[in-house]
Amino acid sequence: MFEDLKFIGNNIRSFRQSRNWTLAQLASKIGIQEGPLGRIERGGNLPSATVIYNLAQALDIPTDALFAPDPSRARAAAAETDTAHVTIEVDASVPPKALLSACRKLMSAFHTLEELLGVQKHALLPLSIPFKPDYAGMEQLAAQVRTAMGSGDAVVFDYLELFENFGLRVLLFPFMKPANDFDGLSFFEPVHQNAFFFINSRKNPEKQLFCLVTELGKILIFNQMKIRKETLFPDTGPASESRPINPIRAARHFAATFLMPDTAVRSTVGQLGITPDTWTWDLILRIKHRFGISTEAFIYRLLELDLITEDSSNTYIQKIKTHYQQTGFGEPDASRRILNANGRFFDLLLTAGRDETAGQKIKDIYVMVEDLKLVKL
Repeated sequence: MFEDLKFIGNNIRSFRQSRNWTLAQLASKIGIQEGPLGRIERGGNLPSATVIYNLAQALDIPTDALFAPDPSRARAAAAETDTAHVTIEVDASVPPKALLSACRKLMSAFHTLEELLGVQKHALLPLSIPFKPDYAGMEQLAAQVRTAMGSGDAVVFDYLELFENFGLRVLLFPFMKPANDFDGLSFFEPVHQNAFFFINSRKNPEKQLFCLVTELGKILIFNQMKIRKETLFPDTGPASESRPINPIRAARHFAATFLMPDTAVRSTVGQLGITPDTWTWDLILRIKHRFGISTEAFIYRLLELDLITEDSSNTYIQKIKTHYQQTGFGEPDASRRILNANGRFFDLLLTAGRDETAGQKIKDIYVMVEDLKLVKL
């Protein structure tokens, strides 16, 4: 009936599917029944102004994107608000323009490769999960994400590959001055329900991993704050399991419990028969290496779980801080993690390079990679 305007329904379906939502899920979000929405997507009915507004709000895109006759123009219209640098800290320092520019170049290159190869852009991991804004809530959220990734409480030896297997884009490159003190930053893409993570390769691998998971925590928090349109984490002083915590502290606790799940740490320690007062330096280094975190973070986690005495933790914290001062925050040799950085990006680049018609685009990306000194370890 509305053949000339059928593209509107096609655009709605395209944006819905890019988020991996069912028809019923989108209908629920905009407050109508599944049947009427299905007729709109098929071009049988035209959406009312109210439905258009609700669709744009639910899909987090401008209304113009729904009225673009060409699919590429629809994506371009959505892309104008497609990425948002995730900032949840009060009075957070702003990344230098040069760093933001480099990140946007890499995002554009990544999108180009995905389009050339026809691979999906949406993540296979939900990036909006309800949670309770306290320490216990962050632990439950970390457990939910690990379950969604299929890792449960298991020890994971390659978190970069795990993230990339779920469609998340992780890029490590050396942040130049004045951004070299940044550990990393992330960008959320509402239109694809996906994210980019940019991690400073100048930091040690343990700090890189902790930053990566902290940025994931920020995105999960950011999305719920946006949905609820409220401040979830009032800073009410000393935090406890039942008291609210501020967003950055919440994101860091999410990272700690994601990398060192309660059950996994207790099981590992219990199987070795280690009691709170029988830790040795060598044991700390061997076991912390399994979890891919810094020695200091591991000791604090043991203390949090009452698996080490306060006297022992103080002794080892002082020892590792002395080591950090002497080595510029390097981890002890035997406990360093080795990361295979930028695997998916370079795999896509090499695969796309086989297409002769994409020659100039690939050359431009290689020039950019060389200019940014993108690491391939």
